[in-house]
Amino acid sequence: MRAREKKSGRMFMAGSPSAFQQPQEPVESVRPAAGTRHVPQRTCIGCRKKDDQAALMRLALDSRDGSQAVLVDENRRMSGRGAWLHPEAACLATAVKRRAFGRAFRAQVDSSAVDRWFEAQEAGPARDHLETVQPESGSEI
Repeated sequence: MRAREKKSGRMFMAGSPSAFQQPQEPVESVRPAAGTRHVPQRTCIGCRKKDDQAALMRLALDSRDGSQAVLVDENRRMSGRGAWLHPEAACLATAVKRRAFGRAFRAQVDSSAVDRWFEAQEAGPARDHLETVQPESGSEI
């Protein structure tokens, strides 16, 4: 009969492979430190750099009227496949040059709506050239 050895609370047969194993050290946790939050990372289809999701804008595919068009998903709630792009004209130009929209959405798409969105952002907020009378002025009577 073989003698049994007791190691770290377990019984091993003398001469068995498990009798020669060293106790393993506890594995360090992979979780971030307490108080820090996980920030989702996304890759810009233009410059191909990873950044926080909050720094990128989401693009979504709209397939109404039989054609597929890329729209800026400002609320980030549109269904379907999405792509991410820095809100900078340089990233848009790079994405168009590299034909990244077609690869990101896995289809032939029209990205003119994204171009119009960038043009509207560069133009600034739309203003009515009408003056409004403030209620405090007394002229509203």
